[in-house]
Amino acid sequence: MVGNQNIEIKAPLPNRDLTETRLRELGAQVCWTRTQVDTFYDVPHGWLKIRETGETGSELISYVRPTDSASPRVSDYDVLPIEPTTTWKRLLERVLPVTAQVEKERTLWMYENTRIHLDQVRKLGQFLELETLVGKRTPEEARQETDSILRALELDSTTFLAVPYLELLSQK
Repeated sequence: MVGNQNIEIKAPLPNRDLTETRLRELGAQVCWTRTQVDTFYDVPHGWLKIRETGETGSELISYVRPTDSASPRVSDYDVLPIEPTTTWKRLLERVLPVTAQVEKERTLWMYENTRIHLDQVRKLGQFLELETLVGKRTPEEARQETDSILRALELDSTTFLAVPYLELLSQK
């Protein structure tokens, strides 16, 4: 059973100022900037993490997406608000090993049904992520929205990344 679906891409962000200018020209709106710490657990399929943000509490997030291509692709995910975080971490760490923590400062922009993340990831640098909500549309219709944003931002598809930050950190 699928919970939620996005069309996602991730890419290095070589010029944040230019990207922000293009986002404003597109009509995207800045929503917030937050520090996030993601603790990843070793699971047999996909990824499982607890995301901690001091401002808004914590979430348990599971997701599955292909890593054989860096092009825009479907990601199946679920998000569950959790409190208290320490209890959830103790419960999960009792049965699942922690694989890594990813620390980042994320700025969220919104355009139509797309979350645009501008991330400063500790030990990795700056990145851009697009997550276009599929919702009641088909993945192909959501992909059209993603493609229009990619064109507006003039992103180079040859720089897109197929793996999450967790994998990028392990490659360093």
